[in-house]
Amino acid sequence: MFPNSQKFQKGVSLYFAISILSVLTAVLLALVSISVRQIKAISHLGDSVVAFYAADNGIEEMLKDRTNPNFSYSGYLDLNENGTSDNEDSFYEVTVVPSGAECSAQNYCVRSIGTYQGIKRAIEIKY
Repeated sequence: MFPNSQKFQKGVSLYFAISILSVLTAVLLALVSISVRQIKAISHLGDSVVAFYAADNGIEEMLKDRTNPNFSYSGYLDLNENGTSDNEDSFYEVTVVPSGAECSAQNYCVRSIGTYQGIKRAIEIKY
């Protein structure tokens, strides 16, 4: 009936095969991308805990002087116990604001920021 229609039908199966492989490849790449992001997030979870611990240590340093605190504190945790501050240690910065217009606490508002490997975590207290 249509002698040329068989030529066009032979190419259709190749087109469908390539289309299906393209869709499967796109789905696979999306799954790999999601997995890589999750692995990165999990690998930085430990760094986040160390940064939080540094912020907590900053709060503790301020609370040692709570009757007459300074308005800023900073320091580091010597995690590798080498006696010096380097990139393997975590750092903290504490800001103390007395009660008043900027602080609704009874005595002081304290904000401590801990940093480790580029990850920052903060703790705020009012007392």
